Parts: sequence; structure tokens; C-alpha cells
Amino acid sequence: MRGLRWLLCVAVAVVALAPVGRAQERFGIGLMIGDPSGISWKYHLRSANALSGLVGFSPFDRFRIHVDYLWEARPFDQPSLSLWYGVGGAVGFGRAQYLVKHNRDTYVTRTASMGVGIRMVGAFNFAVPRSPVELGLELAPILIIGPDTGVGVDGGIYVRFYP
Repeated sequence: MRGLRWLLCVAVAVVALAPVGRAQERFGIGLMIGDPSGISWKYHLRSANALSGLVGFSPFDRFRIHVDYLWEARPFDQPSLSLWYGVGGAVGFGRAQYLVKHNRDTYVTRTASMGVGIRMVGAFNFAVPRSPVELGLELAPILIIGPDTGVGVDGGIYVRFYP
């Protein structure tokens, strides 16, 4: 199982970093602090669409990977402010706690296996003027579909640099 984790980690890193050689101005990489925390990246597909993801850790020593497809909205008068929303998937390995609803009972369950979830993402983004830096705040309710079903919330603040 340990070898599978490292292989998956390397595969995600290769996929995440592959766009750098083709279009550096479209690829941003940085850090997110929150739940989960780790290396955050975004690759702009078109002017209003992007792939975004993270490789990192959640509380309780859980290794996490997520990837989202995002759309951009510009409801503000400022060109440096935008909202991003989308859907994606998450995979976690290690110990975790979930809020589970079974029939009429609601309880917290702990698991030490691989977990899978579907994320619904919303992010507030600020592109620092005359700089290759973007700052943001992300909130993502997550529907956990395995090994147990449940709900959770991912969220954090991030900074990304576009080389």
C-alpha cells in the first residue's frame, strides 16, 4: 500500500507540473493553509476555465489529493477580483473522521482506509496588480462516498505564483 501511495503522489506531481513547459503564464503553483493544507496549483485552460488541485494533508494525518474543474465569474468592478466555482473529486489516505448519518442516527466515524469524495468548490480570488501572484479563499463542501458516506467541508487560504 505504501508503494501505491508514492506512485500516486509522483503521478499527480507529473500531471500537475507538465503544463509548465507548454504555457508558463497559465500555470500557477503555491501553498494553501487550511483543511487540507499543502501544495496548491491552477492551470488556466481558457480565460474563464481552469483546473485546480492540491496535494497535501488534512487533520488527523490524512494525505489528501483533490482536482477541480472551475468556471470564473467576474461580478465585481475590479478586474483583479474574481469568483471561481466548480466541481471536483478528492481522495484521502490514512486516518480520518467523518460525520455520518445512518437512518435517524448521526455520529462521527473514524476510518484508516482510503476515502473518496465529490467536492463543490467556491473561491474568491485576488490577482495582485503588476505581479505574478494571486491570493484567495476557498470553501468546498464535500460529499464523502466511500468507505462510508458522509459530509465535510474543505477550506483554506492560498497564495499562488505564476512563473
